[in-house]
Amino acid sequence: MYARKLAFGLTAVTLCAAACEDPPASSKTTEAPRAEATTPAPPKPPPDPLAGLVVDDLGLYLQTHRIDMTAKDADGKLRAAIAELPVKQKTVPISASRNAKTQHVGALARALGEAGASEIDVRTPDRTGAETLLRLLPEEIAAPVSPDCSVVAMIKKDNTSAVWRLKGGTASKFHKGLAGPDMSITYDGMKDQMGSCAGTSWFLAGEDNVIWGLVFDLSQIVAKADPPPKATSAALLYEAPVAGRAVPLVRKSR
Repeated sequence: MYARKLAFGLTAVTLCAAACEDPPASSKTTEAPRAEATTPAPPKPPPDPLAGLVVDDLGLYLQTHRIDMTAKDADGKLRAAIAELPVKQKTVPISASRNAKTQHVGALARALGEAGASEIDVRTPDRTGAETLLRLLPEEIAAPVSPDCSVVAMIKKDNTSAVWRLKGGTASKFHKGLAGPDMSITYDGMKDQMGSCAGTSWFLAGEDNVIWGLVFDLSQIVAKADPPPKATSAALLYEAPVAGRAVPLVRKSR
């Protein structure tokens, strides 16, 4: 009897030891790795249909081709090129180098105004080389809201400047400074005439073959004046006027 009990006890101990050596079965199931969710890249915006209008030292480069401004049909080609662009009632950006001819900037501005542009944003390096923005009204936009007393300021080929009123009259002339037109004195003359006129626009001009950089510099003297003058909106005259004479503005055709 004792031997049987001993054998049973040894068997139980052996079974218990064997059971303790086996690791417990995991109650959790192994999850399969999840595929990482990928966010699709946003679509690229379409290219700006109005980008790439440039006035440089050689003339006009419009997006993909150059227009020879010395050719007899230059104006027709320019108008045809602009007519293909969606400029109507749009602000149109252009780039103009400092050494571009002012009449070439005017020719492009005319084509944009005729096609219905509401504003022309010209980017040009200032005297320090920093690219600066000049917002210009087309003549067609400025004409209906500009009284006859509105101020005209022009840079001349001899680096002097002239200021007079849209209706004509004696032009105030200002001698050149040491490094070109004396912009500060010119602005003083403009400010005096602006003060007696209700108009909020003024007209910027340069004689043929005057580099655009000088005309642009005059615009910046007015734009950055503190306090600002009464007339703060600038419009570029498409063609160089004669100092002191009445300036006929281009108006929208009916």
